[in-house]
Amino acid sequence: MHILSKLIDLELKFKHYRIPFFILFFFWLLGFISYSIIEPGKSIWELFLLSITVRSCPTGGDFNNFYSLVFPILIEVVIFGFIIGELLEKYNPIVTSRILAKHRKNHTVIIGYTHLALRIINACIENHNQFAILEDNQESVEDLISSGEAVVVGDPTQESNLIFGNLKKAKEVFICADDVRTAILCTEKIRKLNPFCPIYVRAFEEHVQEYLRQPPLSAYAFSMSQIAIEKLDEIIESESGKAIVIGRDHLAHRIAYDISTQKGREVYLFDDENYGIEFMVNKKLHMVHKFACYISDFQEKMNLDEVTQVFICWVRESEFDEAIYLASKFFLLYPHIKVYVRVADEELIDLVQKYNATTFSSSLYTFEKLQKKVTRQSSILPPKTSLKK
Repeated sequence: MHILSKLIDLELKFKHYRIPFFILFFFWLLGFISYSIIEPGKSIWELFLLSITVRSCPTGGDFNNFYSLVFPILIEVVIFGFIIGELLEKYNPIVTSRILAKHRKNHTVIIGYTHLALRIINACIENHNQFAILEDNQESVEDLISSGEAVVVGDPTQESNLIFGNLKKAKEVFICADDVRTAILCTEKIRKLNPFCPIYVRAFEEHVQEYLRQPPLSAYAFSMSQIAIEKLDEIIESESGKAIVIGRDHLAHRIAYDISTQKGREVYLFDDENYGIEFMVNKKLHMVHKFACYISDFQEKMNLDEVTQVFICWVRESEFDEAIYLASKFFLLYPHIKVYVRVADEELIDLVQKYNATTFSSSLYTFEKLQKKVTRQSSILPPKTSLKK
């Protein structure tokens, strides 16, 4: 498999340098034909040696002098340039990743490196399907670049980067970036490059989703927080009393708003970055602009004996320690409170469950829904489903 990968990589490099090699070959062929006319009695081997300037042709005149001067220069520029370029690329794997992406065909394109994107990438690898990812943050995709995957580092809204991802020959596109501008611009530009491939695009606002669904874009637009709340509704409705929601993204805001609409319920939303939410604020929804990571932070605002649910919706990896700490403290001090912790990595679930907490994942819920919506040729279908279809 390693040798095959090397051969494919070498083939792609030759394709990348095809114009210089073609010029070299054309010039050599011109020399070979010219020497065969000048020296008609020579054998093919002797003509070959003349054409690569190993031997000299006394009767060649000015042509021989010109050819003997130019051909070695072409050899040096093309052959040695290719070798030096290869050596330099060993120290710049970003270039190699871009070349790999440019030569992908019938592949899956992922735009934006998020938890959802990672699930899609893992599915592609598991199903042995080709993919390319476009991401403007090089640090996020460093591991993928190092492992030799097809990655285009740069702004995905720039057409040059979309061309490097070979969107014209993609079989499907997943736009996972949590950014309205990226969602709209990428969808519009991709549809111009490829009128037929399915586009699955993440968008929070309903009016943006509606725009993306209309022809000629005809994308499948979805909201991760909306999909997640559909899964969490049963949990939210199963309890009464006060609730705490900790987080700063759309999902945290949705959960808080959803609880506040329940009869007889009250919710405290701890958001250290936003002063408002995307939904209509009501008297039952209290916003606290604070990074709450200790039990005392909550005790200042409410009587925790009246709280029945806590939703910890942080998504940053650096905050997982705080999430575990809070889950453990609620378990020890207020065992009657049901704690729900948002986790993107399944390997961490057991650690959370030690403290009688329940985990949930918006990326998992969304990925499972996408698996039901994609076409039969999709790279993210479960292996058994792919085989059957």
